[in-house]
Amino acid sequence: MSKPKLNNDEIKKLYNELFDDSKFTPQKRGFEFEKLIEAKLEAENLEPRASYKPKGEQVDGSFFWEGQTYLLEAKWVKDKLPASSIYAFKGKLDGKFHTSSGVFLAVNGYSDDVEDALKFGKSLNILLFDTNDISMIFNGDVTFLEVLKFKLREAGDTGSLNVPYRLKSKVENISKSEDIRYFNLATFNKKYSKQTKSEDLLIFVEGRSDVSAIEKLLKPIESGNLLSYKIVVLEGVNNIRQLPSLLNLYATYHQTKGVIVILDDDQETVRMKSIIEGVVEQLENSSIPVQTKFFFINEELKGVLGNIITDNLEFNSFFFKKYQLYDELKSFIENITADYYDPEIDIPKDTLRRTMETADWDFDKQEIRFPDNTGFDIAIQNLEDLIQHLNDEVVSEMDGNMPLYWLKEKDYLDYDTEAREYLIDYHKDKIEKIGWNSDDL
Repeated sequence: MSKPKLNNDEIKKLYNELFDDSKFTPQKRGFEFEKLIEAKLEAENLEPRASYKPKGEQVDGSFFWEGQTYLLEAKWVKDKLPASSIYAFKGKLDGKFHTSSGVFLAVNGYSDDVEDALKFGKSLNILLFDTNDISMIFNGDVTFLEVLKFKLREAGDTGSLNVPYRLKSKVENISKSEDIRYFNLATFNKKYSKQTKSEDLLIFVEGRSDVSAIEKLLKPIESGNLLSYKIVVLEGVNNIRQLPSLLNLYATYHQTKGVIVILDDDQETVRMKSIIEGVVEQLENSSIPVQTKFFFINEELKGVLGNIITDNLEFNSFFFKKYQLYDELKSFIENITADYYDPEIDIPKDTLRRTMETADWDFDKQEIRFPDNTGFDIAIQNLEDLIQHLNDEVVSEMDGNMPLYWLKEKDYLDYDTEAREYLIDYHKDKIEKIGWNSDDL
């Protein structure tokens, strides 16, 4: 007679009881955990088999899914597992049929170098489930199969073997955050009624205390485009290893043009540089390649940034030029801008922005004045004349900047629509205040 299946509530209750040291010796806890794993797999119809000993080797169990056999190894020990523990399991996998892979579950996680050691010159056939994965599975927050599929996809896309399932929610939170900043000096203090939903750059810093300092360093950098960025906290330097998967997941929400990682210079060690090289290689070979640059910031500059209280961007730009980090950041950002700058789109957009920044709105006289190179202002007294003036300015810029072959392909240049859209997006309130009918846009 077969034993009855445990439901999710029963599995959750038994799992949490295992943390009671007064009830379980380490050996008994490990044995009971194996039984819970089998129960969980059985509940998800993954055809589990209990532990067995082929040729004297102890295997904690196996399961079968989508034509693939997965051998299991589970460890509930006090300390994080070293790479040697994983190597022993890998030895059991070697020599098995090519459709065999391994799943390792470590309740208290792994040492920092485990994944790096597994990748070094060896075939990748083991997925690592750690503390948070196991907790979510056995507490019923997510199914075992959902985590397995997630890890298989990330391993295939990025080569990462230990991507925590909770990274999905972290990426979603980053995507939902509306804390978007811009590099273009002229737009920093403006409020837009319509913002882009794509972040051109993700900038990662070690801790939350670094956000303000890095923001001050970035503010004076002016790109030739309305380049947007978000600052993301790594919450620990070891999370650098998660970048390939984080960016891979993030691509389902936004297309990112570049990634900047800024670390404290006390992390500028041989070991960290080796980790960074591995991450960069993963990114270059992943399904979502993205330009990535790592920088190190010293305590002197962080101290200076912490003490700056002025918003004078011109002053800060001049002051920061003596720091190599500032110049390197500026150069990388300018390269990103150059790679993605589209003159057919960006010249009209920039011309409209620059022209309207020179506008002098006289609400009493219901007119707008623009400076002219003749020394006399151009007075605009109605909406249609404003649109014509903006159109003329854009046409003049395009005539002066676009290649001759491009201009010859055009019968005429007309940016009436772009001018109207720009005014709706950024100046609708002022147009209504000056007494013109914004519905005519």
